Amino acid sequence: MGAIEASNAQFAIASKERIEKVLKALKAFLIHAKLHEYYKDSNRSFIPLFFVCYHLFHKSASNEEIEHYFDNFDSNNPEFTRIYKWVYHSLLNGVFKSKGAGWIPYKTGIKKILENIKKYKNLPFPTQELFEVYFSHQIVFTQEYNIDTLNRLDTSFLYYIMYDRSQTIRQNDIDHIHPKSLLEGKGVEWNKINNVINYQLLDYGTNRGEKNGKALKIWIEKFVENKQLYLNRHLIPENESLWDIENFTDFLTERCRLIVNKISQYENG
Repeated sequence: MGAIEASNAQFAIASKERIEKVLKALKAFLIHAKLHEYYKDSNRSFIPLFFVCYHLFHKSASNEEIEHYFDNFDSNNPEFTRIYKWVYHSLLNGVFKSKGAGWIPYKTGIKKILENIKKYKNLPFPTQELFEVYFSHQIVFTQEYNIDTLNRLDTSFLYYIMYDRSQTIRQNDIDHIHPKSLLEGKGVEWNKINNVINYQLLDYGTNRGEKNGKALKIWIEKFVENKQLYLNRHLIPENESLWDIENFTDFLTERCRLIVNKISQYENG
């Protein structure tokens, strides 16, 4: 805010109607992309939204057209797909996190992205070119999701995807599926125990009550009333042998596959 000058205010006043239409289009994009609920939670980076607005603002389309720009998001709008892909993979990789992203997002990140995207005013959204910005600045970024990369992703957005874009960390406890204490007793490595592949989201009461410390097999067979609902919701392998702690390594492999499938399911909208 300290960098705002009189010319910025004059620009905002002169462009008031355009800005309003762009913001309405942005909200429509978030709703259609199933990101509106994610952004309603706190501590979300608005950086990708800045550039969605920037791109829309510079389209050679009327204000009325901009307001309804994403009405056909599901049928004949390649721009929706390009923008969604960039936002989706950027959030999943946590490139705009305040810490650990590999750059300072609100300084270096904004500067470098702006340098690139301004070359594409009124052109197709430069999805791949913006991905190249990450690579050129050695930001940890991938679109190859597997057992080696899942734990490097932004967990808040990953959980949002895993739970069908309806749940966030703030609404639940993060729970070890195979209990930490039992795995430690078996001598399992720390990085396998405390891994997103061995985590699920449970409501506070369940996690700190009935579920607390119970072996997965016992929990499912004796305490879960609707087993299929539980397995589907938490992406738990249906192969009952993988519920045994002795098969924990195989459990990780199979659950990783289920998580990657879920990521793939939503990567195009």
